[in-house]
Amino acid sequence: MAAGEPPEDLLKAGSVAAKVRDLAPSIVKPGESCRRICEYLEDETRRLGAQPAFPCNISINEVAAHYTPGLRDDCIIPDEGLVKVDVGASVEGYIADTALTVVVGDRWSSLAEAAREALEAVTKILKPGMRLYDIGRTIEVTVKRRGFKPVRNLSGHSIDRYRIHAGLVVPNHADRTAWLHRLTPGLTVAVEPFVTNGRGFVREASTVNIYAYTGRKPKTPLTSEEEKLLSAVVERFKTLPFTLRWLTDVMPVDKLETAARGLTVKGLLHGYPVLIEAGKGMVAQYEHTFYVSRDRVYVVTLEE
Repeated sequence: MAAGEPPEDLLKAGSVAAKVRDLAPSIVKPGESCRRICEYLEDETRRLGAQPAFPCNISINEVAAHYTPGLRDDCIIPDEGLVKVDVGASVEGYIADTALTVVVGDRWSSLAEAAREALEAVTKILKPGMRLYDIGRTIEVTVKRRGFKPVRNLSGHSIDRYRIHAGLVVPNHADRTAWLHRLTPGLTVAVEPFVTNGRGFVREASTVNIYAYTGRKPKTPLTSEEEKLLSAVVERFKTLPFTLRWLTDVMPVDKLETAARGLTVKGLLHGYPVLIEAGKGMVAQYEHTFYVSRDRVYVVTLEE
Protein backbone atom coordinates (compact mmCIF):
# COMPACT_ATOMS: atom_id res chain seq x y z
CA MET A 1 0.00 0.00 0.00
CA ALA A 2 1.01 3.66 -0.19
CA ALA A 3 3.67 4.60 2.28
CA GLY A 4 2.35 7.86 3.70
CA GLU A 5 0.67 8.01 7.08
CA PRO A 6 -0.38 4.74 8.76
CA PRO A 7 -3.80 3.36 7.81
CA GLU A 8 -6.57 4.67 10.07
CA ASP A 9 -7.53 1.14 11.12
CA LEU A 10 -3.94 0.46 12.18
CA LEU A 11 -3.88 3.68 14.21
CA LYS A 12 -7.12 2.69 15.92
CA ALA A 13 -5.77 -0.78 16.67
CA GLY A 14 -2.64 0.82 18.11
CA SER A 15 -4.62 3.19 20.31
CA VAL A 16 -6.79 0.38 21.67
CA ALA A 17 -3.81 -1.91 22.28
CA ALA A 18 -1.94 0.85 24.12
CA LYS A 19 -4.91 1.64 26.35
CA VAL A 20 -5.39 -2.03 27.21
CA ARG A 21 -1.67 -2.59 27.84
CA ASP A 22 -1.54 0.36 30.20
CA LEU A 23 -4.32 -1.13 32.32
CA ALA A 24 -2.09 -4.04 33.28
CA PRO A 25 -0.06 -2.45 36.11
CA SER A 26 -3.24 -1.58 38.02
CA ILE A 27 -4.68 -5.11 37.90
CA VAL A 28 -1.62 -7.38 38.07
CA LYS A 29 -1.45 -7.92 41.82
CA PRO A 30 -0.18 -10.77 44.03
CA GLY A 31 -2.76 -13.55 44.37
CA GLU A 32 -4.78 -12.44 41.35
CA SER A 33 -5.95 -15.03 38.80
CA CYS A 34 -4.22 -14.81 35.42
CA ARG A 35 -7.45 -15.96 33.78
CA ARG A 36 -9.37 -13.03 35.27
CA ILE A 37 -6.67 -10.61 34.17
CA CYS A 38 -6.56 -11.93 30.60
CA GLU A 39 -10.32 -12.07 30.20
CA TYR A 40 -10.65 -8.52 31.53
CA LEU A 41 -8.04 -7.17 29.09
CA GLU A 42 -9.56 -9.09 26.18
CA ASP A 43 -13.02 -7.75 27.05
CA GLU A 44 -11.64 -4.20 27.26
CA THR A 45 -10.15 -4.62 23.77
CA ARG A 46 -13.60 -5.46 22.46
CA ARG A 47 -15.27 -2.69 24.44
CA LEU A 48 -12.91 -0.13 22.92
CA GLY A 49 -13.90 -1.13 19.39
CA ALA A 50 -11.33 -3.73 18.35
CA GLN A 51 -10.92 -7.50 18.54
CA PRO A 52 -8.06 -9.23 20.33
CA ALA A 53 -5.42 -9.94 17.67
CA PHE A 54 -4.36 -12.91 19.79
CA PRO A 55 -5.11 -14.19 23.29
CA CYS A 56 -3.69 -12.04 26.07
CA ASN A 57 -0.30 -13.50 27.00
CA ILE A 58 0.62 -13.38 30.67
CA SER A 59 4.04 -14.93 31.21
CA ILE A 60 5.59 -15.05 34.68
CA ASN A 61 9.29 -15.12 35.66
CA GLU A 62 11.15 -17.74 33.56
CA VAL A 63 8.14 -18.19 31.26
CA ALA A 64 9.05 -15.88 28.40
CA ALA A 65 6.03 -16.00 26.10
CA HIS A 66 2.93 -17.73 24.76
CA TYR A 67 1.18 -18.52 28.03
CA THR A 68 -2.51 -17.74 28.23
CA PRO A 69 -4.88 -19.61 30.53
CA GLY A 70 -6.48 -22.52 28.72
CA LEU A 71 -9.69 -24.46 29.21
CA ARG A 72 -8.59 -26.07 32.46
CA ASP A 73 -5.43 -24.33 33.69
CA ASP A 74 -4.70 -20.99 35.30
CA CYS A 75 -1.86 -19.27 37.13
CA ILE A 76 -1.70 -16.91 40.08
CA ILE A 77 0.35 -13.73 40.28
CA PRO A 78 3.22 -14.38 42.75
CA ASP A 79 4.23 -12.16 45.64
CA GLU A 80 7.42 -11.27 43.80
CA GLY A 81 8.51 -11.59 40.18
CA LEU A 82 8.22 -10.37 36.61
CA VAL A 83 4.88 -10.54 34.80
CA LYS A 84 4.96 -9.98 31.03
CA VAL A 85 1.60 -8.83 29.65
CA ASP A 86 1.45 -8.99 25.84
CA VAL A 87 -1.74 -7.81 24.12
CA GLY A 88 -2.85 -7.19 20.58
CA ALA A 89 -5.75 -5.40 18.91
CA SER A 90 -7.15 -5.99 15.43
CA VAL A 91 -9.34 -3.58 13.45
CA GLU A 92 -10.41 -4.90 10.02
CA GLY A 93 -7.37 -7.17 10.13
CA TYR A 94 -4.89 -4.38 10.91
CA ILE A 95 -2.90 -5.50 13.95
CA ALA A 96 -1.11 -3.69 16.76
CA ASP A 97 1.03 -5.77 19.14
CA THR A 98 2.44 -4.40 22.40
CA ALA A 99 3.73 -5.54 25.77
CA LEU A 100 5.12 -4.43 29.09
CA THR A 101 6.52 -6.03 32.22
CA VAL A 102 4.92 -5.54 35.62
CA VAL A 103 7.44 -5.85 38.46
CA VAL A 104 5.84 -7.46 41.50
CA GLY A 105 7.93 -6.54 44.50
CA ASP A 106 11.17 -4.74 43.67
CA ARG A 107 13.84 -7.42 43.38
CA TRP A 108 13.83 -7.57 39.56
CA SER A 109 13.30 -3.91 38.72
CA SER A 110 16.71 -3.54 37.03
CA LEU A 111 15.98 -6.41 34.63
CA ALA A 112 12.66 -4.90 33.58
CA GLU A 113 14.30 -1.50 33.24
CA ALA A 114 16.91 -2.96 30.87
CA ALA A 115 14.17 -4.25 28.56
CA ARG A 116 12.35 -0.92 28.66
CA GLU A 117 15.57 1.00 27.95
CA ALA A 118 16.34 -1.27 25.00
CA LEU A 119 12.97 -0.53 23.41
CA GLU A 120 13.38 3.19 24.06
CA ALA A 121 16.85 3.15 22.51
CA VAL A 122 15.50 1.55 19.35
CA THR A 123 12.54 3.93 19.20
CA LYS A 124 14.90 6.92 19.18
CA ILE A 125 16.94 5.74 16.18
CA LEU A 126 14.37 4.11 13.89
CA LYS A 127 14.19 5.59 10.40
CA PRO A 128 13.13 4.40 6.94
CA GLY A 129 15.85 2.32 5.30
CA MET A 130 17.43 1.24 8.59
CA ARG A 131 18.88 -2.27 8.66
CA LEU A 132 17.09 -4.74 10.92
CA TYR A 133 20.56 -5.82 12.04
CA ASP A 134 21.06 -2.37 13.58
CA ILE A 135 17.86 -2.76 15.60
CA GLY A 136 19.15 -6.03 17.07
CA ARG A 137 22.59 -4.56 17.71
CA THR A 138 21.10 -1.59 19.56
CA ILE A 139 19.05 -3.90 21.76
CA GLU A 140 22.02 -6.15 22.53
CA VAL A 141 24.36 -3.27 23.36
CA THR A 142 21.79 -1.61 25.62
CA VAL A 143 20.96 -4.81 27.46
CA LYS A 144 24.57 -5.93 27.96
CA ARG A 145 25.48 -2.50 29.29
CA ARG A 146 23.06 -3.23 32.14
CA GLY A 147 24.68 -6.63 32.77
CA PHE A 148 21.98 -8.82 31.19
CA LYS A 149 21.48 -10.81 27.99
CA PRO A 150 18.97 -10.55 25.15
CA VAL A 151 17.01 -13.72 24.45
CA ARG A 152 18.59 -14.63 21.12
CA ASN A 153 15.95 -17.00 19.77
CA LEU A 154 13.03 -14.67 20.42
CA SER A 155 12.50 -11.76 18.09
CA GLY A 156 10.22 -9.07 16.81
CA HIS A 157 8.45 -9.53 13.50
CA SER A 158 6.77 -7.92 10.55
CA ILE A 159 2.96 -7.73 10.57
CA ASP A 160 0.46 -7.91 7.70
CA ARG A 161 -3.33 -7.80 7.68
CA TYR A 162 -4.60 -10.90 9.52
CA ARG A 163 -0.98 -12.13 9.92
CA ILE A 164 0.68 -11.42 13.24
CA HIS A 165 3.99 -12.96 12.09
CA ALA A 166 4.41 -11.99 8.45
CA GLY A 167 7.88 -13.33 7.65
CA LEU A 168 10.54 -10.77 8.55
CA VAL A 169 12.46 -11.33 11.78
CA VAL A 170 13.46 -8.29 13.85
CA PRO A 171 16.35 -9.63 15.96
CA ASN A 172 17.10 -8.88 19.60
CA HIS A 173 20.84 -9.24 19.04
CA ALA A 174 23.43 -8.35 16.39
CA ASP A 175 22.25 -11.06 13.99
CA ARG A 176 24.19 -10.95 10.70
CA THR A 177 21.42 -12.87 8.93
CA ALA A 178 19.32 -9.68 9.21
CA TRP A 179 21.96 -7.53 7.48
CA LEU A 180 20.20 -7.35 4.11
CA HIS A 181 16.72 -6.55 5.45
CA ARG A 182 15.67 -2.94 5.94
CA LEU A 183 12.73 -0.90 7.18
CA THR A 184 11.00 -0.25 3.88
CA PRO A 185 8.09 2.20 3.45
CA GLY A 186 4.73 0.54 4.05
CA LEU A 187 6.15 -2.01 6.49
CA THR A 188 4.59 -2.66 9.90
CA VAL A 189 6.92 -4.23 12.48
CA ALA A 190 6.82 -5.19 16.13
CA VAL A 191 10.03 -4.68 18.10
CA GLU A 192 10.09 -6.59 21.38
CA PRO A 193 13.27 -6.87 23.43
CA PHE A 194 13.30 -9.94 25.67
CA VAL A 195 15.94 -9.65 28.40
CA THR A 196 17.19 -12.26 30.86
CA ASN A 197 19.73 -13.07 33.54
CA GLY A 198 19.72 -16.67 32.31
CA ARG A 199 21.26 -18.42 29.30
CA GLY A 200 19.72 -16.15 26.68
CA PHE A 201 17.69 -18.82 24.91
CA VAL A 202 14.19 -20.25 25.28
CA ARG A 203 12.94 -23.81 24.93
CA GLU A 204 9.46 -25.10 24.19
CA ALA A 205 7.32 -26.49 27.00
CA SER A 206 4.57 -29.06 26.48
CA THR A 207 1.72 -26.63 27.22
CA VAL A 208 -0.13 -25.28 24.18
CA ASN A 209 -3.09 -22.97 24.76
CA ILE A 210 -2.77 -20.78 21.65
CA TYR A 211 -3.53 -21.89 18.10
CA ALA A 212 -3.90 -20.39 14.63
CA TYR A 213 -5.42 -21.64 11.38
CA THR A 214 -2.63 -22.44 8.90
CA GLY A 215 -4.73 -21.63 5.84
CA ARG A 216 -4.30 -25.14 4.45
CA LYS A 217 -7.08 -27.27 3.03
CA PRO A 218 -7.84 -30.71 4.51
CA LYS A 219 -6.04 -33.57 2.77
CA THR A 220 -7.72 -36.26 4.86
CA PRO A 221 -11.32 -36.54 6.03
CA LEU A 222 -12.31 -34.55 9.11
CA THR A 223 -14.58 -35.70 11.89
CA SER A 224 -17.82 -33.79 12.35
CA GLU A 225 -16.36 -32.07 15.43
CA GLU A 226 -13.20 -31.12 13.52
CA GLU A 227 -15.28 -29.66 10.68
CA LYS A 228 -17.41 -27.69 13.14
CA LEU A 229 -14.40 -26.32 15.02
CA LEU A 230 -12.49 -25.41 11.86
CA SER A 231 -15.53 -23.61 10.45
CA ALA A 232 -15.89 -21.55 13.64
CA VAL A 233 -12.17 -20.72 13.69
CA VAL A 234 -12.09 -19.52 10.08
CA GLU A 235 -15.28 -17.49 10.49
CA ARG A 236 -14.27 -15.81 13.74
CA PHE A 237 -10.50 -15.47 13.58
CA LYS A 238 -9.35 -16.19 10.01
CA THR A 239 -5.59 -16.76 10.45
CA LEU A 240 -5.24 -14.82 13.73
CA PRO A 241 -4.20 -16.72 16.87
CA PHE A 242 -6.95 -17.82 19.25
CA THR A 243 -7.51 -19.87 22.39
CA LEU A 244 -10.01 -22.65 22.94
CA ARG A 245 -11.54 -20.76 25.87
CA TRP A 246 -13.01 -18.40 23.23
CA LEU A 247 -14.85 -21.32 21.64
CA THR A 248 -16.70 -23.00 24.51
CA ASP A 249 -20.02 -22.05 22.87
CA VAL A 250 -19.18 -24.26 19.87
CA MET A 251 -19.02 -27.62 21.65
CA PRO A 252 -18.25 -29.17 25.05
CA VAL A 253 -14.73 -28.82 26.43
CA ASP A 254 -13.75 -32.48 25.93
CA LYS A 255 -14.78 -32.39 22.28
CA LEU A 256 -13.05 -29.04 21.77
CA GLU A 257 -9.77 -30.46 23.01
CA THR A 258 -10.08 -33.61 20.87
CA ALA A 259 -11.00 -31.65 17.74
CA ALA A 260 -8.12 -29.18 18.25
CA ARG A 261 -5.64 -32.06 18.60
CA GLY A 262 -6.99 -33.67 15.45
CA LEU A 263 -6.79 -30.46 13.41
CA THR A 264 -3.24 -29.87 14.65
CA VAL A 265 -2.12 -33.38 13.66
CA LYS A 266 -3.70 -32.86 10.23
CA GLY A 267 -1.79 -29.61 9.72
CA LEU A 268 -4.80 -27.29 9.78
CA LEU A 269 -4.00 -25.67 13.12
CA HIS A 270 -0.62 -24.50 14.35
CA GLY A 271 0.02 -24.61 18.07
CA TYR A 272 2.21 -22.08 19.92
CA PRO A 273 4.00 -23.88 22.79
CA VAL A 274 4.75 -21.96 25.95
CA LEU A 275 8.38 -20.74 25.85
CA ILE A 276 10.62 -21.01 28.92
CA GLU A 277 14.10 -19.56 29.46
CA ALA A 278 16.53 -22.42 28.99
CA GLY A 279 18.45 -21.72 32.20
CA LYS A 280 15.31 -20.87 34.19
CA GLY A 281 16.46 -17.26 34.22
CA MET A 282 14.06 -14.40 34.80
CA VAL A 283 12.72 -12.72 31.66
CA ALA A 284 11.43 -9.20 31.00
CA GLN A 285 9.79 -7.87 27.81
CA TYR A 286 8.65 -4.59 26.32
CA GLU A 287 7.13 -4.12 22.86
CA HIS A 288 5.81 -1.52 20.44
CA THR A 289 4.39 -1.75 16.92
CA PHE A 290 5.85 0.64 14.33
CA TYR A 291 4.75 1.75 10.87
CA VAL A 292 7.33 2.85 8.29
CA SER A 293 6.37 5.70 5.97
CA ARG A 294 8.49 7.35 3.27
CA ASP A 295 9.98 9.90 5.64
CA ARG A 296 9.51 8.69 9.21
CA VAL A 297 8.66 5.76 11.50
CA TYR A 298 5.45 6.01 13.55
CA VAL A 299 5.09 4.43 16.99
CA VAL A 300 1.61 2.95 16.57
CA THR A 301 1.24 1.75 20.17
CA LEU A 302 2.46 4.86 21.99
CA GLU A 303 -0.50 6.16 23.98
CA GLU A 304 -0.40 9.95 24.16
